[in-house]
Amino acid sequence: MDIKQDVPVAAPQAMEAMPDPTELPFELKDWREERRFKAWKLREAGWKQSDIARELGVSQAAVSRWMKSAGDGGVKSLRSQANKRSSLDVIHIPRLAECINFGAETFGFDDDKWTRERFIWLLKNKFDVEIWEE
Repeated sequence: MDIKQDVPVAAPQAMEAMPDPTELPFELKDWREERRFKAWKLREAGWKQSDIARELGVSQAAVSRWMKSAGDGGVKSLRSQANKRSSLDVIHIPRLAECINFGAETFGFDDDKWTRERFIWLLKNKFDVEIWEE
């Protein structure tokens, strides 16, 4: 029995059905965008997320996030967010501590209690840091 038998390979007709990336309303920036776009096109061709993940060598969770993003925000949401940082720069930590010490009310919240949601808001809006939630 061939072990590769259960692993789907992009069928020629499925790949032909994929529009050329130049037909997108934007230009692909890098291989990551190309991979997300390919995942989206495979899903559009009827592939299961687990098969897409195996084909592209990524986790099923990654494919799930990409499909949710494309479903919520359209194919443009699959673009890289180059202006978004995924971590806080060390130089910003003292400023973050200062913001927390000022209290949540300083930032327009009803009380000074820092909740998880408020902290995520602070990171996103004051430090341009995105928190990825699984």
